[in-house]
Amino acid sequence: MPATTTRRPLPALAFLLALSVLTAIVWWRVLHRNDAVSSPTTVATPTVTCAPGGHKVTFPKTSTVTVKILNGNGQAGLASSVEGQLKSRGFKSAGVGDAASLLTGVGELRYGPSGKQAAVLLGYYLPRTKLVPITRADATVDVVVGKGFTGLASQKTVQAAEAKASKPC
Repeated sequence: MPATTTRRPLPALAFLLALSVLTAIVWWRVLHRNDAVSSPTTVATPTVTCAPGGHKVTFPKTSTVTVKILNGNGQAGLASSVEGQLKSRGFKSAGVGDAASLLTGVGELRYGPSGKQAAVLLGYYLPRTKLVPITRADATVDVVVGKGFTGLASQKTVQAAEAKASKPC
């Protein structure tokens, strides 16, 4: 009769325990990663001190800019409140809604190629928001209001920033 060999289960159990701990750490990091990290297509709102190339920058009139306000904050009624404030400043509204996910920053201005100037203009009204180019056929700008939003800039601040940006170098 052959001699029986006994296997020691301790090394295998230790290996499985270490693998389980490593897997748990990886999944915890994936599920709790910071969603505020900028994607490669995100561009911060520019701070323009003068018009590049010595040409005067012309912004669209607020009455020609259409915005859709999305609540990325989670605070009930925030999108409607911001919509009312922007309408009082002359912007046209395409409605309000909820963003697909919450934003930890001030917010984002999502625009297509024909809405870039309107998004830059809105950047003066919503300081520290990020300009995010997206694929869109029309000139509508999505204003996604995040958790860091505290309010619109004053009209005086906006006018000073527009004047500074329109000044030739």
